[in-house]
Amino acid sequence: MKLVFYGAGNMAHAIFTGIVNSKVIDSNDIYLTNRSNEVALKEYAEKLGVNYSYDDEALLKAADYVFLGTKPYDFESLAERIKPFITDKNKFISIMAGLPISYIREKLEADNPIARIMPNTNAHVGHSVTGISFSSNFGPNSKDEVDELINAFGSAIEVPEDNLHQVTAITGSGPAFLYHVFEQYITAGTRLGLEKAQVEESIRNLIIGTSKMIERSELSMEQLRKNITSKGGTTQAGLNALSQHDLESVFEDCLRAAVDRSVELSSQDED
Repeated sequence: MKLVFYGAGNMAHAIFTGIVNSKVIDSNDIYLTNRSNEVALKEYAEKLGVNYSYDDEALLKAADYVFLGTKPYDFESLAERIKPFITDKNKFISIMAGLPISYIREKLEADNPIARIMPNTNAHVGHSVTGISFSSNFGPNSKDEVDELINAFGSAIEVPEDNLHQVTAITGSGPAFLYHVFEQYITAGTRLGLEKAQVEESIRNLIIGTSKMIERSELSMEQLRKNITSKGGTTQAGLNALSQHDLESVFEDCLRAAVDRSVELSSQDED
């Protein structure tokens, strides 16, 4: 199986690094390219054993899956450049935010199967939650292959294309939202009088340990919380203070703003 990555930025890097580390395919079957940063491509080739090239015809020849990871505003010029070399074998996987399958197909001027995926940067550690939508001509065997690739750097959730906006908000942007919450927790902990370095290290390990509890337990997060909340204890006192603030609305506003922006970006690119 030959994979080609157009664009080797942060998200694409997370994906092909995850695939290489999982050994689901040989690193020698992965090809990278970008606009002009050959230094980065050489570094990836030396570190991961992948290939790189600026020859579009050679890249697309016999390529099974072509990942489109350019900036959305660069895609039209990329499509114009590569469309003479597209073959029937090529199936496209877009990681470009906001560009619908219909738009990608129009610019490529090809009826090849197209998938859109919305991963997150946890792909770097093999734990991305990736939303995926397929064009109607994406066959079941090919879908299975794409799922296998995605499982190499996390897990997949298939949704109708219109619902990728919600997936973008909840899981695509999710790590940044959680990092921000953790930042505020560290700041609040430091104000209690402990050294910042102590607080940061303690909370880092707290987050890791709590994640492992969630991973290894079959209990809901609500039940896990209840299990460590003694009536009249310190945890209950802290939770009572939290309940004075409408956290549900805060997070709902956060996610709705992200969904709205995703829809807005998609509409701009279709115009």
